[in-house]
Amino acid sequence: MGLVIGVAFGDGVAEAKKLISQSKRTEVEPMKILDLVTGDLKEEGVDKVIEWVIENGYAQERKKVGEMIWSLPKNDQLMLTYLRTLGFYGEKEQLEAMIEKLPNGNVHQKARFRLALLVAEDAQRNLTLTDTQRAAANQSVVSILDKLEKEEDLDEILQKWIKDLRYKVTRLVVGCEAPEIEGVDQDGRKFRLSDYRGKVVLLPFWGIW
Repeated sequence: MGLVIGVAFGDGVAEAKKLISQSKRTEVEPMKILDLVTGDLKEEGVDKVIEWVIENGYAQERKKVGEMIWSLPKNDQLMLTYLRTLGFYGEKEQLEAMIEKLPNGNVHQKARFRLALLVAEDAQRNLTLTDTQRAAANQSVVSILDKLEKEEDLDEILQKWIKDLRYKVTRLVVGCEAPEIEGVDQDGRKFRLSDYRGKVVLLPFWGIW
């Protein structure tokens, strides 16, 4: 049973933080926490409360945050946390809606990358997709990355993310040419994966920890 929170009077942020700190996550209704701070979005500390709701709430709370986040003082870190969480939970439509509203810049770029990542991950997890559908999804990811790479003001972190994701969807998914692998067999002879092109190859990976 969730903890029922009544209407707060006075300092909504202080009341919200008190309830969060004194209760377990399963006892707090994230929507009620959010309601405590909606009366004054300029109140100091409201961003921390909303960040908690983003990370601990459910789809309905995240949707409401998406409606009110534009009324908060500009906070790139909070926005990035929100975008990352939408991507994590696979809320594609909400993420696309945010991208439509965001102004050009670093946050907008990272939002588009999150969308590309979401599409790529869904293409691999969704076992109902045909190979053709999966290939089309991966191509849409590449298209997003292509457009991002043409923008001159990408930061180094985003450039690395783009490079890594591009490699994954073009070399490490079903239907793509496997990357070259070189090694030494049990007899000490060097070999390359490409030496076995056209043959069935089993690669066992193991380790000791």
